[in-house]
Amino acid sequence: MTASVIRRIFCLLSLGCVSPVLVAQENTVRVEFERDPGKSTVIGAFQRQGATYISLTDLVHVAQLSAFENHEARKLEIKFPSYRIKISGGNPFIVITGTALSTSGNRRENVLQLSREVIFAASSYFIPLEGRGLYLDLLLNMPVTYDRTTRVIRIGSPAVARGFDIPSVHLEPKSNGTLIRITATKRLEDIESWLRQDNWLYVTIPDARADITAINAMKPAGLIRSIVAIQSPASVQLTFKLTGRIATSEILRDEATHDILISVRAQSKEETAVPEKKQRDVQAGLEDQRKRWELDVIVIDAGHGGKDWGASGVSGVREKDVTLGVALKLGKLIQKNMKGVRVIYTRKDDRFVEVDRRGQIANEAGGKLFISIHANSLKQKPHPTRGFEVYLLRPGRTEEAIAIAERENAVVELEEGYESRYKELTDENFILVTMAQTAHMRASEQFADLAQKEMESTTGLQNRGVKQAGFYVLVGASMPNVLVETAYLSNKQDERFLKSETGQQKIADALFHSIRLYKEEYEKQLTEGKDIGQQ
Repeated sequence: MTASVIRRIFCLLSLGCVSPVLVAQENTVRVEFERDPGKSTVIGAFQRQGATYISLTDLVHVAQLSAFENHEARKLEIKFPSYRIKISGGNPFIVITGTALSTSGNRRENVLQLSREVIFAASSYFIPLEGRGLYLDLLLNMPVTYDRTTRVIRIGSPAVARGFDIPSVHLEPKSNGTLIRITATKRLEDIESWLRQDNWLYVTIPDARADITAINAMKPAGLIRSIVAIQSPASVQLTFKLTGRIATSEILRDEATHDILISVRAQSKEETAVPEKKQRDVQAGLEDQRKRWELDVIVIDAGHGGKDWGASGVSGVREKDVTLGVALKLGKLIQKNMKGVRVIYTRKDDRFVEVDRRGQIANEAGGKLFISIHANSLKQKPHPTRGFEVYLLRPGRTEEAIAIAERENAVVELEEGYESRYKELTDENFILVTMAQTAHMRASEQFADLAQKEMESTTGLQNRGVKQAGFYVLVGASMPNVLVETAYLSNKQDERFLKSETGQQKIADALFHSIRLYKEEYEKQLTEGKDIGQQ
């Protein structure tokens, strides 16, 4: 055990740098190097709320990485030739700058959210091992695995590390079809595939990053005419255009590796003897489906209203007034500039509308996109926290997101008989409800990404990113949906912005630009037969 590890454990246990309740009996994790077993050692660790935290400071030291620490600012920066990683104590976000994670080959900044915040204690940065395993690969620029049973971190050779869970896809033509091999550097779970009747095969892989530049450059082979790889914040979508008459597709797993195999089988001569009338019916059905999913109805939900004031600001500005102002301005922009698109409001004036009724309004109108507009606030006023956030409907991953959802969801207590109407939304059932919206997940992610970029560039407000939380108002909307927390009423500057006509108009402009960009990409995918995130 190294002296630095002993000092950190002593400080954790004896000097009160971390509460003794947070420290378990086992305070180390073993680190092994596949290419150099002699370097194997241990690093500091402790348990907190069921999660194992390890000392990133120790890990950087034993991996011999170039790093810079600013203890006063509680910041750590790890340097690589083409990119840098920045970590802050008390913050769950990892900021990556440079070219290493660019999916298009251009320089960009990316933000990765950990399952829990980074803890700075005993002059060391502690990160959680639970959650997305990808970040350890990125932090060390090496392939990394962790065995929870033996408490061992295994580090591979940096010569083969590329920072991708899916570095490539290979096509293997066979006598009766084509075998698609998706190479993987870790075990991939919850993979979904969908073979449409028009020969588009969609494969969605959650919690993964792919080298989409290399995959999109692949040459077609066998039954595969073209490949389109798309990286979203939470998943990878591989789209294959197939040729000929396809009988079946089946997902298999290569037990010797982490690779995923997809068997695409062509129809036999007997199976291809399909009557012409049936083929015409199939084509007509596809055309009807395309018309059905045209982006022709947008639902704008102004949060709160009537007896439900929502949050209140430093000077008393009411959330319900801000959200209605933004909603009406956004609706006017759509009606004026987007022909053929109908705007549906869940409320157009200061009235109380039940939470579940808002989703019903959207569904009854045949909505294709649901945008719920809100304003954030903290109990302490004034408060320095400011900026906007865009939320997707999923169980909250951070305490902050959970707290915001609980505040917004509290409005149901103003409804008559709310206990019986919402009693089924237990934690377990809520997860099942969100899973039921999987068909709209990719489209929701796509719009959320556009919205946060446009909000940042148009309004000048601080961008707090795309997050996820369990908002009741999004549960009933059977369509792509997001909730926008426009800014913080508990911050004086944000409150002035939200109160002003200029500020509300800038938010409306940003959301309108997002909708227009989303509609262009949406209809392009619809025309080309690509997956638009709906079934």
